[in-house]
Amino acid sequence: MEDFTVSYCDHTSILIVNTMGRMRRLYTPFRVTCKEDYMGLKKGTSIYVDEVSTNLHDDLLYVTSLGVFAHSHFAIVASF
Repeated sequence: MEDFTVSYCDHTSILIVNTMGRMRRLYTPFRVTCKEDYMGLKKGTSIYVDEVSTNLHDDLLYVTSLGVFAHSHFAIVASF
C-alpha cells in the first residue's frame, strides 16, 4: 500500500495523489484497510466505503455499513 494525499470531491468520490504526483479519482464503493485498532475495528480489517462526507471542520469521513469513520485511520487500497 502506498501513501496518498486524499481530497474530497463529492459524496461518491475522492481524489488521491500518490507520492509520484499521479492523480486518480476513486469512486465509491472503494476498499480501505484500518491502520490501527479504531472504534471496534482491528488493525488490518478491510471495509468498503459506501459514501464520502465531511464534518463542520472539513475533516474527511468514510460512510460504511459499519458506521462513519475518520479517513485518517485507514489506508486506501488502490494502484496506479
